[in-house]
Amino acid sequence: GFENHTKLSIIHPAFPSTMSPPSQSSLKEQIRQSLSSVSLPSIPPDILSKLAALSTSLRLTPSQLAEAWEAHSMTKNVDQLNDVTYLGYRSALTKEAESRGVNIDSSTNNANKVVVKRTGLGKRTAPSSSASISPIPTKRGGAAGGAGAPIKLDGNAERDGLSAVDAVAHTTPGDGPVSPSAKNTTSHHPDSNGSSSTAMSVVTPPKHTLPSQAQLTPLTYRERPNPGVTLISYNPRNLPTAVQVMEESASRLSPSEREALTSKRGCTIQMHPEATHPTKGFRFMFTPLEKRASCLESRLLEMNEVLMEECGIREEETEEEEAVEEVGLESKVGENRGEKMATWAPVGVPKQNTVTCIGRICNEAHEGKVNSTSLLLEGSRQHSSGSRIHLDPTLIPSYSLFPGQIVAVEGINSSGRTLQASRLIEGAAPSLDTSLASELMEFQHGSIKGMNGMPLSIVAMSGPYTTKDNLEYDPLVDAILKISEDKPDVVIMCGPFVDVRQPLVQDERGAIILNEDGEKETATFQQVFAKKVAGILQELYEANTDIKTQFVLVPSVDDAISDSVYPQPPMVDLEVKTKGAAAFGSLGLHAVEMAGRETSTGNRPKRVHCVSNPCTLRINDVTIGVTSSDVLFHISSDETNANLPPGSRLA
Repeated sequence: GFENHTKLSIIHPAFPSTMSPPSQSSLKEQIRQSLSSVSLPSIPPDILSKLAALSTSLRLTPSQLAEAWEAHSMTKNVDQLNDVTYLGYRSALTKEAESRGVNIDSSTNNANKVVVKRTGLGKRTAPSSSASISPIPTKRGGAAGGAGAPIKLDGNAERDGLSAVDAVAHTTPGDGPVSPSAKNTTSHHPDSNGSSSTAMSVVTPPKHTLPSQAQLTPLTYRERPNPGVTLISYNPRNLPTAVQVMEESASRLSPSEREALTSKRGCTIQMHPEATHPTKGFRFMFTPLEKRASCLESRLLEMNEVLMEECGIREEETEEEEAVEEVGLESKVGENRGEKMATWAPVGVPKQNTVTCIGRICNEAHEGKVNSTSLLLEGSRQHSSGSRIHLDPTLIPSYSLFPGQIVAVEGINSSGRTLQASRLIEGAAPSLDTSLASELMEFQHGSIKGMNGMPLSIVAMSGPYTTKDNLEYDPLVDAILKISEDKPDVVIMCGPFVDVRQPLVQDERGAIILNEDGEKETATFQQVFAKKVAGILQELYEANTDIKTQFVLVPSVDDAISDSVYPQPPMVDLEVKTKGAAAFGSLGLHAVEMAGRETSTGNRPKRVHCVSNPCTLRINDVTIGVTSSDVLFHISSDETNANLPPGSRLA
């Protein structure tokens, strides 16, 4: 069918065929008289010639030109028509013509023709009810498009018994491109008298096979293909997995030795000693601006010292003193970065020579994404009084910058307002962790808190752990079944555990779950976690009393059981002793610690570790950073870069 959002271009003469266009001299005289009637007696000859051409191309009569000038002069407060005011007058005429569906043809060969357009704002209509143009009178005195009256389109093609819109509708483009040869192809159809007439080519859109109802129906979680199949694996050295090593070691041992090996194996999970993440809940959104500014200042000063030490950046006085003493000694300045960096200078201080400034990247615009023209470099309050200057990165071969990033920039700041950067150091990596040889031996071969010679196995997974149609936590159940088979040492579970985007959680009465009888009932978010997540973990330890797996729970900003702030404090389980139903706010994690254990057991290793989001952990001698938020996505959404090699963005 015909869709009226398709652009139609119908070219026809500017004047009806029954009327002969007026000569240029008479048209100019008519325009002069019409404009003189609206208090515009004098018009330059060149402007008058332009108005005559404009009248012909836009199909405007001289009186319409005069009315348009009267409105334009009152709106713009002008009383003369010259080279300057003509541009505004022409724009007003063009906009008015476009609102009526008429535009100036850009072709020089069709200067006396107009183009009638049909925009795509209307509804889809059939060919019989489609929008049509006004009929064009012919020399025979009939209206074009009538029965038996030929219609001429651009003076070449004609069809019998069809209106102009119908003629173009048969040539509307389909889904694919049309070749030039197909556009120029014509077909001959005999008319009622038996004679043939030339007609425009008919381009039929290709037919698309609609998918069946079975293909449109989405698969459920249980119907997914190839469950449990490994999709991708990164092992460039083809090392055996921890499960394979443990199975091979156990095959060479007797049952008693195998039991002793698994029972004495364990690992230590603790927070990194230098981590500054929250360890308990806090009052958020009450931090004063002064404290926020103080935190930003301390971070900038800390990174200033790290970058100066890492890149070998020296202050101007220090470099002058060392220039006298540096005789026959090899300088170690910038040994970590290759070339020597220029001397350090505060941000915003004019310098005629090359200097190095350390500051924070900011966006000059309060809204919108940062770009190369809106980059600002903010210095510290202690060294630069918080000055901000423009950062011009055009001379840097490649860069990747985002607001909040602390960088060291080498360049020239001759005016004190713009730093012409020539070199960029995008931050510094933290120092590597070190461990004593005795600690490594204890971690790897210790029989009490070590691995007893076995490899360390860590599994990580991320929520949500439910499907959209229920809160049965089927994906989590399958994951726990796999964990019961492989028995890894540590499982890192990132939220959300009770997803606020789950339709059954968004009910105002609470989460809708199924009870033991299969009936729907409402429950609090804490009860959902205690029954589904903590309950599944409890069943794991009850069925496998000898399992040594430890779980690390990381909350998410989409969790209904945690505060939606970042950084996010760890989840808290209120171990309240009550009779009957669980206490309000209890997550049921204390029941996981007691599952399969005797109550009289004193010093029990912890099974579940609730940590903050983000957090930095030390599992034996391995340091791991964990967060449930996609920080790279948020950074890349407000990042600007240039000339980066493939695969190195945000690296």
